[in-house]
Amino acid sequence: MQIKLRERLQSLKLLASLATFLKNPGSLDSVLAVGASVKDSPIAEQMARHLLENHDFAQLVSEGWRPQPIDLNALKTLPDGTLGRCYADQLISQGITPDTLIDPSPIGDERDYIVHRLKETHDITHVLTGFGIDGVSELGLQGFNLAQNRSPLAVMLIFGGMLTALQNDEPLAPMLRALARGFQMGLDADLVIAYKLEEGWDRPLMEWRKQLRLPLESSG
Repeated sequence: MQIKLRERLQSLKLLASLATFLKNPGSLDSVLAVGASVKDSPIAEQMARHLLENHDFAQLVSEGWRPQPIDLNALKTLPDGTLGRCYADQLISQGITPDTLIDPSPIGDERDYIVHRLKETHDITHVLTGFGIDGVSELGLQGFNLAQNRSPLAVMLIFGGMLTALQNDEPLAPMLRALARGFQMGLDADLVIAYKLEEGWDRPLMEWRKQLRLPLESSG
């Protein structure tokens, strides 16, 4: 009975956060609220099991490896075409600082590690996949995240994006194409979050894409 009650409360929490997201799908706070609502759910446990089946990622978790703090000014001095330079250019163009992307809470277990890693690599994955920051491209990235990570947050964001498009009478074809492209890309590529990406800021972006088995051309 106690387990059933906990599951019901979890479902209500998820629905409440999703309703908030649908009111303002462009808000980072609403996205984070959806993410927090699924953090301790059974589907989050499934995601953790899926990711830990990857030997390289399991090794990363076992090591407790953490990236060094990000200095955008230093990354900005890297040569054009490097991962770090492309990442810095993207964040600066959006007026985003790395502090807003890093979870300051402590890591207590494997699930906490996964939450941290997914959040801190989100914008790096944008750069690696070539998906832009517009709504259609973001949906494509969520398709990639779903295929790669079995992410429940990706499912919620895809649902929210599609429902918003229907509510606003927007065309669905561009979104569906981006979603299909991202999903297939995620299936074909190596598990991106299993790599110490931040230790390779100075490597050419094309070199990273080749190693990760990602398309060499931008996805949009």
